[in-house]
Amino acid sequence: MPPFRRRNTVVDEIADELKAKILTGEIKPGQFLEPQKVLADKYGVGLSTVRESLQALETVGLVTSHPGKGTWVRQDALEKIFNPTEVKTRLGQLNAQQVYEARSVIEVGLTRFAAERAAPEDIQNIWSALHKMEKYRSDKDQFVQADLEFHLAVAKAGHNQLLEQFYYLVRDLLSEVITELVGLPNVVEESIDLQKNIIQAIETRDVPRALAAAQRHMEYIEHLVKTYG
Repeated sequence: MPPFRRRNTVVDEIADELKAKILTGEIKPGQFLEPQKVLADKYGVGLSTVRESLQALETVGLVTSHPGKGTWVRQDALEKIFNPTEVKTRLGQLNAQQVYEARSVIEVGLTRFAAERAAPEDIQNIWSALHKMEKYRSDKDQFVQADLEFHLAVAKAGHNQLLEQFYYLVRDLLSEVITELVGLPNVVEESIDLQKNIIQAIETRDVPRALAAAQRHMEYIEHLVKTYG
C-alpha cells in the first residue's frame, strides 16, 4: 500500500482499515494486532500516527493496549461495531415486522452456508444449544438464552463473519419480541421441533432440507409476530 499523504486523514484511514479487518474476521476478537513498527512500515507512516490510530480504536472500545504486551482486539469488539441502541437511535421506532424480514433473509442464508461449511465443532455447538433448549423447557429466561445460543451457533457455522454480525444486530433488535413470544402456549415445544430439523439437515449437509427447515422456522415466527406482536 502506498504511503498516505495527509496525516489528519491517515489516522482515520488506518483506524478504518483495521476496523474493517475486525468486522470481516480477518482479525478476530482476542487476537493481537501486528506490532506498531510493523504497522508503521506497512502503511508508510511514523509510529506516532499508528499510535493515534490505535488510540482511536481503543477510545470506541474495539481494542485494548498494554505496555510491553501490545494491542489486541476486545472480545466484545463486534458488539461495539454493531450497537443495537445506536441503530435504534438512528432509525427511530423500528417496526418488528421489518426487523423480522431482515432476520429471515440473513438467517436462511446463514443456514444454507452452515449446511455447506459447518465443521464438526460447529455441529457440536448447535446440538449443545438445542439440548439446553430441551433442558430448560420450563424456564423462560434460560430457554430464551439457549435459543439465542442455537441461532448464534448456526450463524457461526456459516463462516461468513459479516452476515454473522448482521444477524447479531437484527436478533438483538427483536430480543424483546422473542422473549414475549416464548411465553405463548406451545411455542417452546414447536420451536424445539423446528430447530431440531435445522440441525439434522446441517449435520447431514442436506442443503435443500436445511433451507426448507430454516424457512419453515421463519414463517412460524412471522405468524407469531403478525398474530401476537
